[in-house]
Amino acid sequence: MQTYTLAIADGILFACLPDGADIAAAVAEAAAVSYGFGLSLDIVRGTTLTDAADPDDEVVWQETPDSELLDVEGRPYRYAVRRHS
Repeated sequence: MQTYTLAIADGILFACLPDGADIAAAVAEAAAVSYGFGLSLDIVRGTTLTDAADPDDEVVWQETPDSELLDVEGRPYRYAVRRHS
């Protein structure tokens, strides 16, 4: 199963890339366009994208009207979770 790395700041999802991808480049591009430099980002690795969170899952990100959570192939998902089971 493919896992993803998320970059989040101020409640905004800046990047969602497969684990191991160049998250730094994606963040630099998104931050420079949207906010400028000097952002404090939370980088969360090893998340699973899903449309239904299980009771034991830790929800890291939930889709909002302002940000779409997409996998590498462009499919939308509702949640990014850490699976504990």
